Amino acid sequence: MTKYRKSEAQDWAWENLKGQWTTLFTPFDSDNKVDEEALRYNMRHIRGLGTRGAGCTWGMGEFWSLTQDERRRVMEIVSDEANGEWPIAAHITDTSLEEMVSLSKYAEQREFDLLILAPSYFVTKTEDQVVELTRQVADKTDLAIMFYNSPQFGIVLSPQGLKRITEIPNVVGVKEASFSQQISLETHVLLGKNSIISTPDEWIYWKEQELGFHQQVMFANTSDWRFDTPDENYYVQFIEKASRKELDTDLYDSHLRTIKQLSDKWWGETVKKAGGALPVSLAKAWGEMMGLKAGRVRPPLRDLSQQEKLDLRLELEQVRPQIKGVSASTISSSQNGNGKVPFIYQNGSAHQDVVDSSGMLLMVSVQNMAEALEAEQGGADVIDVKNLQEALVGSGHPILVKEARDAIPAEKHVSVTLGVVPNQAGTVAMAVYAAAQLQATSVKVGFMNTEYEEAVQILRDSKMALQGTETKLVGSLFADNLLYEGGLEPRMMNQLALETGCDGWLIDTLIKDGRNLFDFIPENELREMVLEGKSHGMSTALSGHLRMSDIDELARINPDIVGVRGAVCQKGDRDTDVAWEAVAQFKSEILKRKNGEIDPYAALVNDDKPQIVSDGLDGHWVVLDGRGKSCAGILAALADQTARDKQSFIETILGDRLNSYDVTMWAEKEGHNVITQREDIDGSLRMLIQPKK
Repeated sequence: MTKYRKSEAQDWAWENLKGQWTTLFTPFDSDNKVDEEALRYNMRHIRGLGTRGAGCTWGMGEFWSLTQDERRRVMEIVSDEANGEWPIAAHITDTSLEEMVSLSKYAEQREFDLLILAPSYFVTKTEDQVVELTRQVADKTDLAIMFYNSPQFGIVLSPQGLKRITEIPNVVGVKEASFSQQISLETHVLLGKNSIISTPDEWIYWKEQELGFHQQVMFANTSDWRFDTPDENYYVQFIEKASRKELDTDLYDSHLRTIKQLSDKWWGETVKKAGGALPVSLAKAWGEMMGLKAGRVRPPLRDLSQQEKLDLRLELEQVRPQIKGVSASTISSSQNGNGKVPFIYQNGSAHQDVVDSSGMLLMVSVQNMAEALEAEQGGADVIDVKNLQEALVGSGHPILVKEARDAIPAEKHVSVTLGVVPNQAGTVAMAVYAAAQLQATSVKVGFMNTEYEEAVQILRDSKMALQGTETKLVGSLFADNLLYEGGLEPRMMNQLALETGCDGWLIDTLIKDGRNLFDFIPENELREMVLEGKSHGMSTALSGHLRMSDIDELARINPDIVGVRGAVCQKGDRDTDVAWEAVAQFKSEILKRKNGEIDPYAALVNDDKPQIVSDGLDGHWVVLDGRGKSCAGILAALADQTARDKQSFIETILGDRLNSYDVTMWAEKEGHNVITQREDIDGSLRMLIQPKK
C-alpha cells in the first residue's frame, strides 16, 4: 500500500491514478459460493494484461448479492493476492452508513489504497443527501475516495453537485458513468483541473482534444479483460498512451474499433433486456470466452441463454479469432505443477492426454445444441452427441457434431455415439472416419447381436479409418444384450477391445423398462471388468440409465467415465431436455467422492473394503506421480515398473482418492504389498507399494 496522510490524498491520486484500472467480477462456483481460487486466478490473468490497478465488489462484482461476510472475504483475497504490489480499490456503498464506515475501516486494515463510494441507493434522493452521506463516510476514513456517479444507484448528480462532493478533503475525484455525454463533458471542464475525472469510455479522449481537458485514468473499466489477451493487450496499450496525451487513432482503428462496436451492440441489448440493470451476465460470459473463470450471476439477474452465449462466441471469434476454444479451464489445466503437459500410458506407450483425466469424468448425452451448451455449463467433461429417437440409439447429425465441436471449449471432450451399428464394416468405418473429420474426441461403435468375429472385423476396420487422426475408438457392448436373440455377451468387452486395438470401451444398456446397468451386471463384476480394462491401459466407461442413487456404487467401481442422461434432465425424465443445474449437481456428487469428502465405502461392512497389509522396508525407492493422470495410466505405469524392477519400493502419489482403491485392488490381485498410505500436505494421497519378489 502506498502510504499517505489524509491531507495528501489528492496528491497521491494525481501520482497513482493513471492508465487502465480494471473492475473485477466475483466468480461463483457450482454451489453458488464465492470461488476464491478463481478470483485469485483472474487477478493474475488481468495483471498479466498490464493494468495499473483493480477494484473489487463494484456493481460488476455483484456487491448487492454478497453477504457482508462475503464482501469482506473478497476484499481479503484481493488484498492478499495484490500483496502490496498492485494498487487496489474497494467499493463500500451500502444502505447503512454504519456498514459503509465499517467497510472503509476494513479496507484500511487490509491495506487497500483507495475507496469508491456511490449514493446509498434507497433514501438518497437529493444531491444534499448524497453530499452529506459522502461527507460522513469521508470523515471516518483516511483513505482517498473516488465518487461513483451512475444511474445504477438511483440518482445522477449534476456537475455542480459533483463539485460539492469533490470539495470534501479526501474525495479525490469522480468516476463519471452517468451515460450522459453532456454531464461527463461539463464535469471534466468544471472539475478536471482540481480533481481526477474519469469517464469509462474511449470517446472521451477524442473530446478532450476538442475541449482542452485531460483524462489521465480509465477508472474501473472491463474492456481490458474482455478485449485483451496477455500476448495482445492492445486496449491497455491504447489507454496507457491516451493517458499520456498520446492518442493513437491508428492503433484503435486497427485492433480495437471492431471489438468495441461488438461490445457496444451486446452491452446495449443486454441492458435493454434487463430493464436497465448492469450487464454482469454479458461480462461474465465474455470473460469466460477470454480465459477467465466466472460462473453464474446471482438472482435477480439472469445468465445469458445458451443460444445467446453461442451467438456471442461466434461473433467474438470473428474479431478475436485466437480465442476459439479458449476458456479458463483451458489455461489453468494445460500444465501440471511442474510446468509440463501431463502424460498417461495407453496400450503400453506414453502419449499426451487431452486433459487432466484423473478418473470418473462425467459424460452427458445430448441431442441438440441447446442441450450441449447446458451440459457444458453444468460442468460435463464429455459432451456425447447421439440420437435417442432412432431405434436402439443412433448417431446425431454431423452438422450438430460440428456445431458442438466449434462451440464447446477445446479442453472439453465431444464424443460421437454411433449406437448399434449394422453388420457392415465398410459403412461403419465411413461413419467413424466422418466423426474424426469433425474432430470428435472419440467415437463409440456398439454391438448388440453381432457375431463376435464380425464385431472384431468392424472394429479393426474402424481403427484403420482413424489412422492419422486424434479421434479415439471406443468399443461398446450392452449389459442387456442377452435379452435379445444372438446378443453378444457384454462380459467379453475387454477381450473384444484388446483384440481390436480400441482406445477404450463402454458398457451401456438398451432396455427402457426402468432397469439399469446394475440390474444386469452386479457391482463386483463391473469392478473386475473395469480393473482389467485399466490394467491394459484402456479407458473404461459405464452408462445405462444411471441415477444419482448409483453414485456410491459407481465410485467404488471407479470407471474413467460415467455416462448419464435421464439423471441430468428436467425432472429426471430422459425424454425432456438436459438441465445445467442437474448436470452440476451430479458432477458435484462425483467430486465429493473423488476428493474424499464422501467415502463410498462407508456403508459397506469391513469385509467388503480393500484391506491394507504391512511389511518391512528394504531396497530402493521409486516415485510415481499419478496426479492429473488417468487411473489406467497409473496402473499401466505401475505394471511396467514392477515388471522391470522387483527390488524397488514404489511411492505412488494420487490426487484422486477413488484411484487409491483401484491401486489397492490391483496390488492385491498382482500379489504386491501396499505398505502404507498417508495424506500429504497438499491433500494428495501417497501409497507405498512393495513389489512381489
